[in-house]
Amino acid sequence: MKEKEPSENNIMEEKIEKGNEFESFVVKKFSRKYFSIVAWTTDINRKHNRYVESDSDPDLRIRYVPTDEEFSIECKFRSGLYQGKIAWCKYEQMERYRDYREKTGIPLFIVIGFGGEPGKPERMFCVPIEEIKYNQLYPSAIEAFERNPKEYFFWKNGVLE
Repeated sequence: MKEKEPSENNIMEEKIEKGNEFESFVVKKFSRKYFSIVAWTTDINRKHNRYVESDSDPDLRIRYVPTDEEFSIECKFRSGLYQGKIAWCKYEQMERYRDYREKTGIPLFIVIGFGGEPGKPERMFCVPIEEIKYNQLYPSAIEAFERNPKEYFFWKNGVLE
């Protein structure tokens, strides 16, 4: 008997599941004592055949409660490299994230989980969108933004660490 090839729908469902799991992982790294979730996109257009403007916003908008400052996060999990690089998004998405940052004035960080599993990445990077020039990144280009995936996030002077 021939083994079935995974269907496009199954592959897409698996990507969505991994993305959701990584988003949940990231959210758990924000202490409820210091951070409040202002918005969490639902990607409703996956369920309905209708464009929803807010679905193109970053995954999370978070408030640092002590100072009332807000920032946004786009979560991306990648299990491995593609041609030696982390292919974190499509070019159009990257431009949309830059436009969001420019139009809203809200700091935007791309949090990339790399290797391992979405709920337990081997490596993690937290990169301000201004520091990203390409939609595919060599890990060495973002090493300065690597953080321990086991530690909680902290907000200080407009920087997410």
